[in-house]
Amino acid sequence: MIVLCGLDGSGKSTQAAILAECLRSEGIRARAVWNRWRPTLSAPLIGIAKRALSGREKIAEGDYESFREAKRREMASGWKRGLWQLMVWAEYACQVHWRTLGRRLGGAVVICDRYVYDTMIDVAINFSTPPDRLSSLMKIPLLSLFPKPALVIFIDVDPVVGAARKDDGTPAAYLADRREYYRAMARILEAPIVDGGAPAAEVASRVWELAAPWRRGLSRAGARREDRGKNA
Repeated sequence: MIVLCGLDGSGKSTQAAILAECLRSEGIRARAVWNRWRPTLSAPLIGIAKRALSGREKIAEGDYESFREAKRREMASGWKRGLWQLMVWAEYACQVHWRTLGRRLGGAVVICDRYVYDTMIDVAINFSTPPDRLSSLMKIPLLSLFPKPALVIFIDVDPVVGAARKDDGTPAAYLADRREYYRAMARILEAPIVDGGAPAAEVASRVWELAAPWRRGLSRAGARREDRGKNA
């Protein structure tokens, strides 16, 4: 698995598709997969909680900052935090394995457009956990349910640029809240950061360059398997 993480509008989906095509051009089976948590069984509960919170706090629709602060106050309760994490990570782990397991068992490279690290940042913001304490959340035992990727790359972008690219009403403030968290997460994982504000071709070239050591390792592993087959 290769993972591309970053702010909405940073170009992850575009780069995942380009990387998959480049790998296939070298004879490597590869598939880009959108792989963020999507509330399914939990969606009705989340919807009810959002409506109840907005009504109780008298928050106008679209008032992101007021809703964010209300969520943070609500999540100050320890039992609510624990219940929320159990629901999120259990449901999300099932989704990740459903989307990727067959392809991985079949020998394909799965390029994840978003992954558990993106959702971890959402959780940190909901819990009012500052960026410099992200590592404490990374110790949650339930994270062991998720496959460890071979390579993680973060794609950064100015929040205003990201919001303009999304063009779906995503507030720039929403992205600005998350930018420093992504940088902190990259430091924790010792993962490279690519400037997603550059032209797509330049970003793709940089991603390809960062994947070079992994690709060389893949080639060596394939050669060893071939040699074992000849000697059998």
